[in-house]
Amino acid sequence: MTQHEHINHSLEAERGDTPLLPSERVWGFWEFSYANSALAIATWAFLIGGATALFVGPREGIAAIIIGNILGVLLATFSTCVPCGKYGTEQFTFLRSMFGANGSRLVYVLAVVLLTMGWLAVLGLMFGRSIDGLGSLISDHQTDPNGVLVLAAGAFAILLTALVVARGPTSIKVFNTIVAPALVLIMGVMLYLILGQHSFAELMALPALDAPFDSKRVNFMIAVEVNMAAGFSWWPYIGNLARLSKNQRTAFWPNIIGIFCAAALGEVVGLLAAAALGNSDPTVWMTHIGGLVFGIIALGFVAFANVTSMINILYTAIVGLRQLAGAGLRALKWELLVVAFCIVPVLIVLLGPGIYDGFFIFLVWTSALNSALAGIGIADYFFLRRQRLNLRYLYTHERQSPYHYWKGFNPIALVALVAGFAIYVVLFNPQTLANTELFTFISASIPSCALAGLLHYGLTRALAARLGWGAYPQGDQGRAEMLDSNVRGFSND
Repeated sequence: MTQHEHINHSLEAERGDTPLLPSERVWGFWEFSYANSALAIATWAFLIGGATALFVGPREGIAAIIIGNILGVLLATFSTCVPCGKYGTEQFTFLRSMFGANGSRLVYVLAVVLLTMGWLAVLGLMFGRSIDGLGSLISDHQTDPNGVLVLAAGAFAILLTALVVARGPTSIKVFNTIVAPALVLIMGVMLYLILGQHSFAELMALPALDAPFDSKRVNFMIAVEVNMAAGFSWWPYIGNLARLSKNQRTAFWPNIIGIFCAAALGEVVGLLAAAALGNSDPTVWMTHIGGLVFGIIALGFVAFANVTSMINILYTAIVGLRQLAGAGLRALKWELLVVAFCIVPVLIVLLGPGIYDGFFIFLVWTSALNSALAGIGIADYFFLRRQRLNLRYLYTHERQSPYHYWKGFNPIALVALVAGFAIYVVLFNPQTLANTELFTFISASIPSCALAGLLHYGLTRALAARLGWGAYPQGDQGRAEMLDSNVRGFSND
């Protein structure tokens, strides 16, 4: 293979067409930690902390942030990063093994296309509001949350994101490595300044900003659920980031350092600032924490922190789209596909900026889907497939693969997904906050994850082998055959 051919092969692998070989993976432990930190530390971390402050005071809020995030992040990581990091496969190509090719496309549309476009719009508007707040510090400019400056800056953030992603993972790696450490430093300074203005005891004694229920237990569990939704919200993205990591261990642990620790730090800062200053919008309270100079620096860095998050989620979305959309879209140049994907988020920013104000409701709705997907992924990969995939089956022609299931859909996985989503909404309605007694003890995300996983496991064991679906290993002999075909898949493909 010539050098030119090798470069082209590496680019195609990075963009999702083939499994990444270890030599083609660009992120070591710290690079992936930087990427995850850059993804986690954005204005949305402050907003989640501010949303937590609406329901509970800082004492309970810190507990809710830690409990909710660690549970959501761990379950999302086990279901996506571990298999994608091991095999170097694109996340939604990996999903063919449990949903079928068409089922994987359906999940992609639900979990990535619709949600990513919404996230890009929200983060773009956060960027715009940060720039608007920055302008008010520098001049006598009066802030306007839906003004021309906010909308123009939001559209610019999306276009900047498209430019970086169009240049590929190497550009993303450089951007993350520069921005992430600076953001962690700013988080620490913000926390120091807040504690300098209010004692720890004073902060812990502050009440919730707007507790909607008389029951402290209900308010606390909603706060936990908001943060669990934050943890699960990474499900559509972190698998395609993990496939760029050097090995399976590197694919797992940086999520705890980056996604959990960095996000929790940002959320705690947002929680304490919102409780102390009485406003959950970070673009407002940042201007009051450390004076003019620090406010300018903080708002500037946080504005671009949104861009780092947007870059990472847009990259993973385009990788999945290229792999799943068929020959027509795959024939388009990578750069053109990136720009085309960003048209709708720009229109949302310009025509529907109100999406920003419904941020935490939007966030919690995503957990109804992502928690069920995580449960199915864990049940399928760890318990049914015993952590072994046949790569040949993933990449062969759809109709010739045992992962074709029924017309490209696995009805078992789809039934489990619908059941998990339904139990979530029955226990807790994100739109109205209506909840059941059971929700106050076990949340909604955990039952959704557990029910979807158990149902997928049980129906698969009962029906899949009988119907000839999925090539699931049956006993020791089946596992040996799976291992043998998997090794041949690596060597021949």
